[in-house]
Amino acid sequence: MVVLHGTMRFFFQKPLLFLLVFLFFPMVLFSQKTAQKELLESGILKAKLGDLKAALKDLNQAVAADTTVAEPYFNRGLVRSQMKDYKGAIRDFSKVTLLRPSLAEPYYNRGLAKDYLQDHKDAIRDYEKAVLLQANYTEAFHNMGLAKYDLGEYTEAIKDFSRALQYKPDFTEAYYNRGLSRFNLNDLTGAILDFNQAIKLDSSQYEYYSSRGAAKAAEGSYLEAVADFSVAKALAPADTNTRMNLALAYLYLKDYREALDEYDKILEGSPGDAEALANRGVAKHYLSDKTGACDDWKLASEKGSEKAKSYLLKFCD
Repeated sequence: MVVLHGTMRFFFQKPLLFLLVFLFFPMVLFSQKTAQKELLESGILKAKLGDLKAALKDLNQAVAADTTVAEPYFNRGLVRSQMKDYKGAIRDFSKVTLLRPSLAEPYYNRGLAKDYLQDHKDAIRDYEKAVLLQANYTEAFHNMGLAKYDLGEYTEAIKDFSRALQYKPDFTEAYYNRGLSRFNLNDLTGAILDFNQAIKLDSSQYEYYSSRGAAKAAEGSYLEAVADFSVAKALAPADTNTRMNLALAYLYLKDYREALDEYDKILEGSPGDAEALANRGVAKHYLSDKTGACDDWKLASEKGSEKAKSYLLKFCD
């Protein structure tokens, strides 16, 4: 009898947001009063040392000293971004775009703040302005791709990631995120090639292995998927999605004992995980533990799993 069916799914990791924050001084040589310059330098230094509240205080004073100078607004916007005050950061970067409209960086950083506020469409407009002003602005192309990815525009996202790679061929995150976009378009071969390149450039990121494993599992290469998920688990033992993927790959390989062990570990940390309960029930079913399987499916069904409910009706009294 067959229990596995199409509602079982593998997880792939989320895109990696490349956050490029500049704390620089000056954007031009200063002719302002020494007091403002000292406040600006002090604010930047405190920000670099991680004392953001003190940095913000100095930068507020630097802005007040002369509201026609762009640099204090720009650096205050960066500090506000780091403090997750994205609306405040947007106001500061907007002021910089008025004072220094030829600079790409404030548009890029304003777009990034808008992304964090989930305003992806407006963020894209800022990234577009940034690359108009600086044609080789790789990070702007990359984050524009991420914004389009979040909007489900995977084909357009691929174009942006490819542009980023055109200017920076060793841009690891661009390969990874382009791979995710291709995965979403069911281009598994292309996705795996991109994940391969990301891993070649940086073998320390568990997301790269976990996502490549998901792509390999999706094409039916379960043994290779297990190998990738195992590496990802070794790099990030606490990542539940990787363990879920590994356990599910074991199910498809009919290695039910290994699958059961993985689901046991998942449920130790998340005892109410309906997906893990339902799939652990599958493993127990194939290991001839009918009572254990039905108990898991009953719990999973109570937590809303339609799959577990169908198993209960079919296999349990």
